Amino acid sequence: MAFINEATGDIHFKILYIGSQSAGKTANIQSLFCETHSDLSEKESTFLLENVPRNTFFDFLPLSFDEVGGRNSRMHIYTLPAHSLWPSVNINLMLGVDGIVNVIDSRVRFLDKNEYQIQYIKKLMDSLQLDFHSIPFVYQFNHSDSPDALPFATLKKNFLLNEEDCIEAIANTGVGVMKTFKKITDKIIRKFV
Repeated sequence: MAFINEATGDIHFKILYIGSQSAGKTANIQSLFCETHSDLSEKESTFLLENVPRNTFFDFLPLSFDEVGGRNSRMHIYTLPAHSLWPSVNINLMLGVDGIVNVIDSRVRFLDKNEYQIQYIKKLMDSLQLDFHSIPFVYQFNHSDSPDALPFATLKKNFLLNEEDCIEAIANTGVGVMKTFKKITDKIIRKFV
């Protein structure tokens, strides 16, 4: 849930990127960082996207955003670990969430992991008495360039999703990353205002 920092007057929103392991949550965060920091050279961006070790905890990226209701806003972006080794971390990351990006792996061999992750999130939200349908969601179909990726239309039909909530992406090259971020922030701000 959005909160106002009384010292600065800024509004802070919390966005959670969820998905199965290797779906592309961290790649999304890295691409967002590179796209929002124009001072990075292409070489530095490539290093960030290709040479960062896998994260076993969670990622965090704070971004300044447009004004909302006459106040500066900040988007705090987190990734939810795909495993449940630290349930208290997952609970704390879910509390106060304003919007969720579900990063779905488009590759056929990962479909069952995607289904499992969605069921896990629903159970986690139920345990916290959060209404799954009251939180803005965006669905990003990542790895769409993979040889075994299912077509975009097939994925939308398989997951029974509205087209306006779905985005095709290749996160490690930045394709669809900013579009996903803008879509979720628009949905959050529309709900907030």
